[in-house]
Amino acid sequence: MVLVMRALTKKWLLAVALVATAAGSGCKESSDLEWTQNRSGSAIDGQFLTKDPDSITFPVKILFALDFSLSMGENNNGTLTGSDPTFQRVNAVKNFVDEYNTLDNVSFEIMYWSDSVFDVTRNEDGEPGFTKNQASFDTIFTVNDDSNVAQTNYLGTLSQIYVDIQNDIQNTRASDLKRSKYIVVFLSDGQPLNNGARQDKDDIVKRVTEIKEMTELAKVGGFAFHTYLLDAFGKDDASIEEKSNAIDILQTMATAGEGNYFSFTNADAISFISTVDLRLAVEYLLRYVIAYNVNTIPGTETIALDSDGDGLSDERELLYGSYPWCRDSDNDGVSDFVEYKLTTPTHVFNPLTGIADPDGAGPMKKDDEDNNCTIGVNGTWPDTDGDLLNDCEESMIGTDRREADTDNDGIPDGLEFMAGTNHLIAEETTDSDIDGISNPIEIRNHTNVNSDDAKLRERYSYEYLLIDHGKVKIDQGEGDDIVQSIRRRYTLDVKNIDLMEVGINPITNKPYDTTGQSCVDYVEGENTVYVYLSEVPGDDPSSTSFVSKTEFKVNIDSDKNPSGNKVMEFHSNGLENSKSSIFSQIMNELN
Repeated sequence: MVLVMRALTKKWLLAVALVATAAGSGCKESSDLEWTQNRSGSAIDGQFLTKDPDSITFPVKILFALDFSLSMGENNNGTLTGSDPTFQRVNAVKNFVDEYNTLDNVSFEIMYWSDSVFDVTRNEDGEPGFTKNQASFDTIFTVNDDSNVAQTNYLGTLSQIYVDIQNDIQNTRASDLKRSKYIVVFLSDGQPLNNGARQDKDDIVKRVTEIKEMTELAKVGGFAFHTYLLDAFGKDDASIEEKSNAIDILQTMATAGEGNYFSFTNADAISFISTVDLRLAVEYLLRYVIAYNVNTIPGTETIALDSDGDGLSDERELLYGSYPWCRDSDNDGVSDFVEYKLTTPTHVFNPLTGIADPDGAGPMKKDDEDNNCTIGVNGTWPDTDGDLLNDCEESMIGTDRREADTDNDGIPDGLEFMAGTNHLIAEETTDSDIDGISNPIEIRNHTNVNSDDAKLRERYSYEYLLIDHGKVKIDQGEGDDIVQSIRRRYTLDVKNIDLMEVGINPITNKPYDTTGQSCVDYVEGENTVYVYLSEVPGDDPSSTSFVSKTEFKVNIDSDKNPSGNKVMEFHSNGLENSKSSIFSQIMNELN
């Protein structure tokens, strides 16, 4: 994502009407009085591409079910017979595992079968299942097949596949299942046969359909059942008919399992690397874009300064006694705003606990904490999903530390919590102030969800322009490994983003004196603006969003901006002047 932040400065007078009462007469409106709020504006523009579908950032679980019936091969006193007596199918699986086991999110189950499943990899609990354990792979790749069973029990093997995937689903979080893909690789060299009897094609296809439907019921992100035929049939009429029946069954199984059918003419040709697609979707769709300056708080009259970006204005922090320059004044892992908001008469969370330090080193102590937060290994409080709430805070308010948008309504948890909306229940259409604009749109526009003031919205709303340039093909890789990803290109332009005098006491209009206090979370004048992108897989747009975040640092003082953002100032003598035309003029000059 290539976006650029540009800083502007603008100032205008806000008209305020006062009402006076004269003795012996009725009320009348006095002449207008005016006061000012210095405002500095910024804009973001640039282009970005949607998520790369070839990036395997979600769990992919691949189950290999390999036929080991007698026809596949045997060593009879040094004489090799059958379609694959040297186990090239096992080598093909080994090559696949070696290729993809380096990816953190890919795991494997390997299953050998004939009249029944007789060997399988085991998970960390010692049960048949998916694993990344190399020792388990080494054990199963050391093939010791002396069963010499002439049966190919499709139905029994499919039943075991159903059980193993079902057990894995039951042991996986629902939120993770939405981002998971199960792939079955089923290889055989003949028709289904058990106890001397042919197994019915309809029963087999029904069993595959049941596996697919089980994954759909669990809302798994993706499922594919691929079938492979090792073609070792003869040229006589009976063999040709046998081959035709085998192809028909395997092709129908693949269709029922939303997978593909493949055929190998000999064992040496067996390869799965080029035929198994680990991607979850061919395209990601953009769901929402949100820009948000965490150092400004939308109010009911003006905007308020929040130097540490914790959701609590500097004025309130000065009133309460916490540090306006420190997100977590007592360094107990919970921000001042979260502690104030969660405090109840029966359970007091105190943002000032441990704030007094006899050594004069400031608030960086954690001796009388009022929560059970555990600091990260690097000495910071981790925010796994990047939603502006750390993991401990999420556990306290009930959100999911691994999902940036727990209720999947389009707004990251941290922004909802700061705005005062419901972060646990989706509120796509809720309108708290009954102004005709839903809460998610108000947060996106950076306006107050509890203030029905048209002038306020007109003055402070962020202005978005999003242009969809359509699908593009992006070449990735090198040489013979080049693949094309289908992605979508957008242009984003966000205007009217207010900046404030971060680090300046709003009462004294002087910089904060932080002498002896080491918790300083800001650079004087520097605002932090986040841009959140939410995307969903094109083949499952109702699934959990993939949320990414870009951070901008822009200083109200242009000389302190490393990117050399240009700062300009203009004045307006009343609310009726056209803010948009003046802003556009400045934007054009910057362009």
